[in-house]
Amino acid sequence: MTSTCFLTPALAEDKATGFKEYLEQANSYIKSYRHFEASDALKEATRLGGAQHPSLHMRLGILYYGLGLIPEAIAEGERAVHLAPSSKLYKYDLAKFYYVDKQFEKAEEQFTTLLKIDPGFTLAYYYLSEIYFKQKQYDMAWLSMNRAYRLGHKGQLLKSKIGPFSSKPTESLVSSDNAPKLFRFIKLTDEKQAQKLTNEIWNGKLFENLELELRKDQSSSADFGIMTLDELKPDLAESLQNKTPYSRPLVIQTGADYCVMQRVLPFDPKKWQQDLAKPTPAEGTTATKLVGPVPPSVATSNTATTAITSFNKKATDTDTKISSKLAAFYALEAWKEAWEKQDAKNYLSSYSSNFTPNRSLSLESWKEKRTKSVFRPNSIKIEIEDPVVENLTDKQLLITFKQSYTSDSYHDIVVKTLTMEKEENGWKIIKEREVKVIRE
Repeated sequence: MTSTCFLTPALAEDKATGFKEYLEQANSYIKSYRHFEASDALKEATRLGGAQHPSLHMRLGILYYGLGLIPEAIAEGERAVHLAPSSKLYKYDLAKFYYVDKQFEKAEEQFTTLLKIDPGFTLAYYYLSEIYFKQKQYDMAWLSMNRAYRLGHKGQLLKSKIGPFSSKPTESLVSSDNAPKLFRFIKLTDEKQAQKLTNEIWNGKLFENLELELRKDQSSSADFGIMTLDELKPDLAESLQNKTPYSRPLVIQTGADYCVMQRVLPFDPKKWQQDLAKPTPAEGTTATKLVGPVPPSVATSNTATTAITSFNKKATDTDTKISSKLAAFYALEAWKEAWEKQDAKNYLSSYSSNFTPNRSLSLESWKEKRTKSVFRPNSIKIEIEDPVVENLTDKQLLITFKQSYTSDSYHDIVVKTLTMEKEENGWKIIKEREVKVIRE
């Protein structure tokens, strides 16, 4: 026999009072920048009323995230998403937590689910592009990045990273006749405000940023989401029938309300993969479109010579047709792999005979010191993030990147630059500088 425990009215009132007090404490601590104490108070508030308030779990997750407590942030984000599975904003925050924790598959799953709910969510495309890039799905990264740009994203860092690796495919904006025509919208009661938001979007503000601002405005009765033409009156639907995807948003009166509307395309990563796998005609013959760097096993066409290379092949202008930037990325990867494998010979071969060591060492002294440093640990793990290549001259370029070094006895994260010079047998490092140490 089981028994059910019910709270008496007095206990229920005490619980409600405690919940309110902890919430007020958390707000007070946050205003005073006492974030650890705020997290403790907010944790108690979620314990007392969290099941009814998924926003508190996500708020606590964001607080943990800001404190660098990523596992705790993930746990609270997962609770928020579990309690409110239809919230795209919770999915977005949880995906970011996963991304920072390098759980890229879980982050991809959240971003993908979010974009199927709202295929106009700009920042989700941008992060998804970063994930595809890390997975070496360079053409998928390019397509996702371009969606973000079409929706208003202005950052160019990702483009400079993906560009050298991608074939830069172009997505068709023509959808099939039976595909639903989707419009993201912000519904308002004031025409002037609607027109103001339209101008702000055109001048660079993202839909999701405006949505967050309006949600915080407690006096606002704005509504947001995705609609199809079937949800509009026939005359309005007819006027929007041929609207080009991602063209300038416009204001449409829908009864007593005004909608800021912009047409978007559905998000279907499987279709992207299928389109990338299709043969594309080139100079009267058929060539297979390849995603990412060309593998050496691919045969060349009779009418067009394919540039073939690999991470272990030294790229030069005479034997390849790949760009200098792409060759530099390969050289960077070969340098990193030799270091991880503790292959001192190939590691040092990445450096030019004109390399200038730091700390006034001679080149020979530096090589001796580096050889010992490479062999000393039992294991080495190097992670390189966000490499950006800048052409200095026709024969020199600069690579800036974030480097994480981990051995069995030491760990650091730095921002580093390598200056490379093109020599007869490939790109060689002539300068190496640590420009910033990142504290964890």
